[in-house]
Amino acid sequence: MVSTILSFLSTLSHFSLDFFASFFNPLAPYLIERYGIEVKLLTSFLTLTSATASLSQIFFAAMFDRVSSSKKILFTIYIFEFIGISMLGLATNFWVALISIFLVRIANSSFHPLGAAMAGEHSGQSVAFFSIAGTIGSALGPIFISFFVLNFDLKYLWIATMPLLAISIWILRTKIPGRTVVKKEKVSLAETSVLLPILLVVTIRSFSMSIIHTYTPIYVTRVLGYPISISGALITSGTIAGVFANYLGIVLMKKIGAKRQDLIAFLGMAASIGFMMLSQNLTLLFIFYILFDFCGFLLMSANVVQAQSMLPHRKALASSVAMGLAWSIGDFAASAYNAIFGNNVLLSMGLIIPVTVFASIYFGVVQKFDTKV
Repeated sequence: MVSTILSFLSTLSHFSLDFFASFFNPLAPYLIERYGIEVKLLTSFLTLTSATASLSQIFFAAMFDRVSSSKKILFTIYIFEFIGISMLGLATNFWVALISIFLVRIANSSFHPLGAAMAGEHSGQSVAFFSIAGTIGSALGPIFISFFVLNFDLKYLWIATMPLLAISIWILRTKIPGRTVVKKEKVSLAETSVLLPILLVVTIRSFSMSIIHTYTPIYVTRVLGYPISISGALITSGTIAGVFANYLGIVLMKKIGAKRQDLIAFLGMAASIGFMMLSQNLTLLFIFYILFDFCGFLLMSANVVQAQSMLPHRKALASSVAMGLAWSIGDFAASAYNAIFGNNVLLSMGLIIPVTVFASIYFGVVQKFDTKV
């Protein structure tokens, strides 16, 4: 019963928090026009804030593994995300908007190791549903914000964030069971080194998906000339495909192992990018973008379950490595990449093809690490 309550709360929170945190990439064309900034300035800072926030997960995870109570932590996360989203709507310049984005991403990143640990109290399948909930939230957020800015002034965005405030108050008034904790044990480098293969896989996947997710809205609106509602619908469609891929990824890993799954996923990502960039037809653009996200999300839950099974007594820490640390390294790399290639949208997207081909060969063929959970 205790683990079921924690699993439900982590799943609800993952959906809610990721829904609002997914606003930023589809807003990129709008923010570029609103503040009169260069493409590479916005894309560099979007990935830099994401990287910095993701890096913080490793520190939050080490702390959360020693704290059994989740109530006050969850309440604080919800309040910070509520403030950040509200600030974005009221921001009068790019730097205020950037601060609000960073605040939301810090709050959202701090939740992930806690939420994954809460879900992991129940079962590996609960982790899959936890990831699926976040994916659904991330899928619905872009299309919501795209249509919001087409119909309302962004200054009214604070009204849309009221569910965050309502849930935070409900959490504060609800009795939440404690989690399994690890006390008075220092984390050793040798202990966490077993997660290195997963760290590398997630870093490459994170880098590749960060680039494509950042540039696709700009590619669709500024290169192909479609309205922002189309880019929002495109991102939503890809993320919805990720809902099914998340669950399938765990099933597939049990059947064929990590190596074959990496080979399939990264090759699929490479092929879909190439065909997407060759497609002027809107239907084909949707098909290949959805295929890209499906292949990328195929590894997401699977990587977290792998990490937790390899470090079962430190689920939050294992989750933070498979998510936060790896994501941050990937996003820091993406930020540097954007600073160099940022204004050339087609080149920025196209260079991800050889990256993912290399990843498929290395992780799917060359390296010795393999596992079935």
